[in-house]
Amino acid sequence: MIIAVVNQHASADRSIVARNLAVLRARSGRKVCLAMTGLWHGGYLWGEARSAARIRPWLDVRSLGTRGVAGKLAGLRRLFNDIVVDAGARDTEECRCVLAAARVIVVPVRGGEIDLAGQYTLARRLNAARTVNPEARILFVAVCTAEPRKDASLLAHVQRVGTARLAPVRLHEPGACEYGAGRCVCDAETCDPELAQEMHDLYREVYAQPVARLRVPLLGVA
Repeated sequence: MIIAVVNQHASADRSIVARNLAVLRARSGRKVCLAMTGLWHGGYLWGEARSAARIRPWLDVRSLGTRGVAGKLAGLRRLFNDIVVDAGARDTEECRCVLAAARVIVVPVRGGEIDLAGQYTLARRLNAARTVNPEARILFVAVCTAEPRKDASLLAHVQRVGTARLAPVRLHEPGACEYGAGRCVCDAETCDPELAQEMHDLYREVYAQPVARLRVPLLGVA
């Protein structure tokens, strides 16, 4: 199962959500790969730090790079039960390949920071993904302190993407705390139980409704 995490702004929220979803999935006994697109290797360094500190569960962290992403994803599918991909903030070919293959697309957004241009740009990306992957679930996640369903700009953002929905859980500044090299919110449940519980709630929402695989090949894969 491929989970794509994507947004329109270069915030830490996207990477934090991807890491926590991967950690929680690995805790269930699944063989999980945390992957990222592009040439930025912050996630890879985080994975190395986690391995060096012997933090469990262990994760296989890989960079998909910028070329041949569809083929790399196809190969990873044979090795892992689940692949969580930090698909970046830009509309790139590698991001499109990930969105075309994902069963669930998770979109962390900050309501107060949504600008109109950003709304339309991200909506175009997600609606384009729906044309080649119509069975994917698109789940927006509010990162805010206010009640997201009262945030008109955030709700308008969700409504611009057909079949998308807003998750009932909201995240309160998941990147505001430092839990140590290679650690994430879900590794700090005793010292930060509320934030950890939010990630658990999001995890259950993401994996709540499995969808049958769309029987079409990955882009670029015969």
